[in-house]
Amino acid sequence: MEYQELILDMLNRIVKLEKEVENLKKEKHAYVKDLECSVTQNTTIEERSQQRDKTRYMYNGNVYLKNKLVLAIVKDYVLKNQAIKCNELKMIFDKSLQGSIGVVEYENVAKSRKDYQVRFFAKEDEILRLVDGNMFVCSQWGILNIPNFIKRAEQLGYEIQQIVRE
Repeated sequence: MEYQELILDMLNRIVKLEKEVENLKKEKHAYVKDLECSVTQNTTIEERSQQRDKTRYMYNGNVYLKNKLVLAIVKDYVLKNQAIKCNELKMIFDKSLQGSIGVVEYENVAKSRKDYQVRFFAKEDEILRLVDGNMFVCSQWGILNIPNFIKRAEQLGYEIQQIVRE
């Protein structure tokens, strides 16, 4: 009898310890989540912009990264407004939306930069051909300037959805 009681007591202790381990795991998980939230909240926008942001956007049934979204919308705008001139396009998508480079640039100005193939979409099928010249679309977009462009695109009637990944 003593032997059976000892085994039952040990089994009860094991069950109790297993429950304690599960509770500790849950507490640790909750603590780590709180810590992650705290770190995220204490991270400045500038620090987050330094990280590689791969946010995607849905437009017209297609999924795009930030820079390709800009290219798709500007190309679509030009397609829908075929009589538009270069200076008009630069006013519609003014420089303030992007920053130092601007959303669109005259071909000759863009090509005057040594790094134009990095800063602009410069492949043959990416060049905007307008009635009075060619324009290049800037490829430099991040979490700090893409909201400006999206807001402008929405003002022009474009529907864009940010795809949230968990």
